[in-house]
Amino acid sequence: MLEAKSASLYEAKERLSEETAKVQRLSTAIDVSADGVAIADATGVYTYMNPMHASMFGYASVDDCLGRSWTTFYSDDVLSVFEREVMPAFTRDGYWRGEATGRAQDGSSVHQSLSLTALSDGGILCVTRDIAIDKRREGQREQLQAMLADAERRDALGRMASSVAHDFANILTAINASARLLRNSNTSPKDELMFDRIVTSCRQANDLVDDLVTFDATPVREARAIDEIVRDVAEMMSNQFSAPYRLELAASDERLVCETDPTLFARLVANLLKNAREALGPGGTVTVRTLRIDKVEPVELPFQPSATNHRGELRHYPAARLVVQDDGNGMPQEALDQAFTPFQSSKGRGRGLGLATIDALLTGQEACVASYSRPAEGTVFVVDLPLQMAGIAVPAAADDSEGAVSHATGALVIDDDETLMNVVCEAAKRAGWDPVGFTDPVEALKVFRAAPKAFGVVVTDRRMPQMSGDELVRALLAIRSDTRIVMCSGALQPPLPVGLAATLAKPASLDDLIETIGAPVDDQVDQDRTQETEHENSHCRRS
Repeated sequence: MLEAKSASLYEAKERLSEETAKVQRLSTAIDVSADGVAIADATGVYTYMNPMHASMFGYASVDDCLGRSWTTFYSDDVLSVFEREVMPAFTRDGYWRGEATGRAQDGSSVHQSLSLTALSDGGILCVTRDIAIDKRREGQREQLQAMLADAERRDALGRMASSVAHDFANILTAINASARLLRNSNTSPKDELMFDRIVTSCRQANDLVDDLVTFDATPVREARAIDEIVRDVAEMMSNQFSAPYRLELAASDERLVCETDPTLFARLVANLLKNAREALGPGGTVTVRTLRIDKVEPVELPFQPSATNHRGELRHYPAARLVVQDDGNGMPQEALDQAFTPFQSSKGRGRGLGLATIDALLTGQEACVASYSRPAEGTVFVVDLPLQMAGIAVPAAADDSEGAVSHATGALVIDDDETLMNVVCEAAKRAGWDPVGFTDPVEALKVFRAAPKAFGVVVTDRRMPQMSGDELVRALLAIRSDTRIVMCSGALQPPLPVGLAATLAKPASLDDLIETIGAPVDDQVDQDRTQETEHENSHCRRS
């Protein structure tokens, strides 16, 4: 009987050893688990926690966490969500699984995938995994997708804008030229007023064309005195600030030479002034200042801003600073951020292209643009560009007489819009040429190849469906290298084809066309001789 009892006790001891070994293996597995595991009793106090769970919340030791309530690991906002949504479902079902944001020892956020299971004694088994890396990757993925979508959107808008601008410029040129022709043949005061309105409307529509063409254009950087650009733009727009509105200009005494795109910068200044003027109430003041800064300097603001926006980066000093300030309606943060997005306008009207010029200017350009605003108190825009200490590099003026070596009086005119082709032909005829017009550049090239010496000048559009103007220019010069070619287009963004004698932007008036095309060489020589003879005769009479 003793032997049987002893054998029974030995078997129980062996089973207990095996169970103990299993528990030890399970405990070790839990301790080294990549997931955080913790047990809280019925009162919510932690009675067990593995090292991963403690380290996830920034604690060096498990002992620092045991005896504390699980609620201390979450913020009040998250606890309210637990109380309102999580715990009712957990009490009903005995488990809950989802995502939650904990609070680490240093106060930082702990993004978790959390699983809660009810225990028989009323406690809670908590298994959690840190998903911060997944969150970061997801954020990066979303950011890349947003960047790709923005690039695709801007590319589509750019192609659409260029196409619309091309066709619209053709229409404007025809309207403008026709109005000027009618105006020259009719002197009625009433008709004069109507013609002026047509010309003004064409100019305003041309601004729209420029906005469409340049909102996503590649900047061309040149050394220019930006204080002079600011002064010229301010003078041009001063007529929009009649009483009770005021425009104050405080220009720098020093010439501020920067390398930038002068066209984009001028449009940026004009858009800032236009927006500032529209933001004024029944009266108000817009102040424009240019100055030099030698280091990072804060902007003196007339108010405490509630909305700010910073774009670009400036690493080199000294720098030129442009400040445009108004005491108008101001903007909240959302409206200020939206102002830089193309085709988004917070004014309920307009094209939403004005401040998109800033991003176009900052493309490949070291510059910093800061904006500050407060509703009902005003807005301040600050543009900083690095100064060039050397002088301005002024491009050499093109000599329109070069290439006009042929004495031919034929003019070849190519434009895919028949109306505009006829307008250019009329201008060439008035300048003394014998024009031939084509709407198909391929057909025009065949005629030129057959008789290249018959044409003293070629006037061509740039964007044409059958053949681009750039391709046509290269083909013409390959046939006769001294061909005088004038490109008249609403799309004159660089790089332009090599070998052009002159360019003219659409819409162009008849007078501008005549002046740019010029007279045939023999006529020009005769005109010069006539002017010299008149000058000599006048001198003799005075003597």
